[in-house]
Amino acid sequence: MQAPFSPPEKLASLSRRRKSPISLTPLIDVVFILLVFFMLASSFMDWRSLSLDTSAAGEPAPSEQTPFVVQIGADSLRLNGETIALGRLIDQARARQPAEQPVSLQPLADTRVQAVVAVMDALNEAGVQSLKLVEDPQWQEAEQ
Repeated sequence: MQAPFSPPEKLASLSRRRKSPISLTPLIDVVFILLVFFMLASSFMDWRSLSLDTSAAGEPAPSEQTPFVVQIGADSLRLNGETIALGRLIDQARARQPAEQPVSLQPLADTRVQAVVAVMDALNEAGVQSLKLVEDPQWQEAEQ
């Protein structure tokens, strides 16, 4: 028999269910604050720039100076046709005469862009300011 002043079992079980609602508002507030914090505290891109000379105007005649052409292949570097290591290339680029002579970078047809950018970054960090991008003549033959 049931006590005279106790609620029926159905009402007791319903009241227990209603007493434990979970509010998502504080959780959403915390997630939003974390989102804003990480958006403001992080940088998504590393903005760097490299200056390149792509114009042919104002160049001295080829006979006046020795060329400084770096050919960048998929797995090799060549300075004026001779295979060279990156460290030695940087030393040669620093010692070039005249110093204002641009370093011409010629990516070969099988070269990835990242390899060209890596060489450009290495030369730029070494203090070589005048870089020039030269087109590979084999690219034109492949297009025709």
